[in-house]
Amino acid sequence: MAERWLLQGATVVTGDPEHEDLPCGDLLIEDGLIVAMGRGLSTEGCRVLPLTGKLVMPGLIDTHRHTWQTPLRGLGADWTVMDYLAAVRVKLSPVFRPEDLHAGTLAGALEALDAGITTLVDYSHCISSPEHADAALQGLQDSGIQALFAYGFAPGPTPSPAFPSPEHRFADARRLRAGPLSSDSSRVRLGIALTEMQVPWEQSRAEVHTARALGVPISLHCSAWPVTGPSEVEQLAREGLLGPDLLFVHCTFSSDEDLARIANSGGSISATPESELQMGMGFPIVGRALRAGVRTTLGCDVVASNGGELFTAMRLALQSERGRANALAGLPRRLDLKARQLLRMVTQDAADAIGLGAVTGSLRPGKQADLVVLSADSLNLSPLGAPRDAIVMQAHAGNVESVMVRGKLVKHRGVLLGTEVSGVRRQVLRARDAVLERVGGMSALLAEHARLEEHWDLGAGRVPGTTVTR
Repeated sequence: MAERWLLQGATVVTGDPEHEDLPCGDLLIEDGLIVAMGRGLSTEGCRVLPLTGKLVMPGLIDTHRHTWQTPLRGLGADWTVMDYLAAVRVKLSPVFRPEDLHAGTLAGALEALDAGITTLVDYSHCISSPEHADAALQGLQDSGIQALFAYGFAPGPTPSPAFPSPEHRFADARRLRAGPLSSDSSRVRLGIALTEMQVPWEQSRAEVHTARALGVPISLHCSAWPVTGPSEVEQLAREGLLGPDLLFVHCTFSSDEDLARIANSGGSISATPESELQMGMGFPIVGRALRAGVRTTLGCDVVASNGGELFTAMRLALQSERGRANALAGLPRRLDLKARQLLRMVTQDAADAIGLGAVTGSLRPGKQADLVVLSADSLNLSPLGAPRDAIVMQAHAGNVESVMVRGKLVKHRGVLLGTEVSGVRRQVLRARDAVLERVGGMSALLAEHARLEEHWDLGAGRVPGTTVTR
């Protein structure tokens, strides 16, 4: 008999427009799906999880994370975007080996689960060989998270013997699509992460066509600083390549015209407020994007410099936008951006952005049981007033008690299940020490600023004569 769960007596935030929140409700789960919601549901044949004083909500969805970078945690607390590119993309990424990618991806995915993130877009752009791709994918599969493995087409700063041309990378993505990632209903699915479009446009066009032939979602960094020439969105629009399968990341310097193009094509944006505010990528696009009618979501981006949980991201996005609006208004008479809008951005809107809106993103019968139990009886959430607002304004990752992915309990009473966390910590520590040793230690990380223009059009983002203070 399939395992059946009854989650009993919780405050249920459904996040679903057709189902009201339940102040004291039950959820019946069978075969990984929610089959009923209400009060006083029968417990016959069920494993009962009493949740009086707790809050049940949809699992959070992180739409942009470079999970492979988890071994670099905290190294970039004072990095600008140019520092990050020099240290991580130019210096460190070439020395990551498959075992380092596995350790980083596994640890990062477990970190996400621990913080209530049940679905993750892993923008994996450190793939130097098929073995690197397999190791990163295995990390996601081992973790238990639901993920879009966004296979990165970006080449490293040094030639890869395994991929002497872009076509070799395309062939490797096709290998995964024909093999372990052939199903769109699997817990881990294939996506494509495009190379930044400073490469010749012919290559960008080929990458988009390859992804479309594979029938998978596409993500790309976009307008994170002012560049010369047409924007990524403008180039795609010129050739009729915009579409609802595109997830644009950052867009902090996107024009109103580009936002309109994304909205009209059904595309989406992933803002990463913590890294954008720190690194000098401009203010998060959240307010402008929402006003333009663009589906807007949030990501954690890089734990090398910032945190890896979405409660902080929601508040930063909300309050940075409110701060900008309030500065223009003087003494505001109202706050246009509402707290509960941020919750939708990391649940249903995020699911819609990656093609999973029909199966996850909210709690309703027929959807997957991707959900989080919060300790609503903790001091920081007591008394629980407006639950949706409280999740955004008061909750934090420490309130995440239990997590389900597709009806499977992967965290319970504060403990991750099915994994030896101490062993994962040892793996990621070894990876960190190994990659730093290969480049000559911390002191060597920012030595490659002069090479940045070999790989990116820095445009107006480049500050001539900038010196780095260590």
